[in-house]
Amino acid sequence: RYIHFRDIRGTADNFVETFHDNGITNMYAAMKEYRQIGYDGPIRPDHVPQLVGEEEGSPGYTMLGRLFAFGYMRGLLQAADQELARETTSKTNAG
Repeated sequence: RYIHFRDIRGTADNFVETFHDNGITNMYAAMKEYRQIGYDGPIRPDHVPQLVGEEEGSPGYTMLGRLFAFGYMRGLLQAADQELARETTSKTNAG
């Protein structure tokens, strides 16, 4: 089991995949929710757009787009972990 992490622009019937920071979903909220429910399995970027200047490759799987996605996802995970740690500390100190 693993999570395909992607975002889109459009509707379920007519959409294009976007970079993770350029779609309709609050990707930070999604990543934080995965942490809150205790999900600890793999999370991988799904299809990514091709960056300008990048050599042709398999559509959706070009190297630079995936590197951007992994870095963005890692930043979301770190931010979610830090926020959840602060929330836990606040609850502990308040109780």
